[in-house]
Amino acid sequence: IKAPVVAVTLVALGTSLPDTFASMISASQDPTADNSIGNVTGSNSVNVFLGLGLPWMIGAIYWKINGATPEWEKRGKEL
Repeated sequence: IKAPVVAVTLVALGTSLPDTFASMISASQDPTADNSIGNVTGSNSVNVFLGLGLPWMIGAIYWKINGATPEWEKRGKEL
């Protein structure tokens, strides 16, 4: 397995496991489990919108300001 795949997987586990345990505890203590559903939807929304949107926006601003470098163009052709 390539290093970036392992890194992304570990980050995903590190951000999702605490939310999973919090939801599990909330569901076991609340008869209607409303808090656990709110926790899951809120956590997923933050992970998607900040986890994908923020780096994408920073990258877009960076490349708009700096433009494509010869190294970047070379790497793009390799991928």
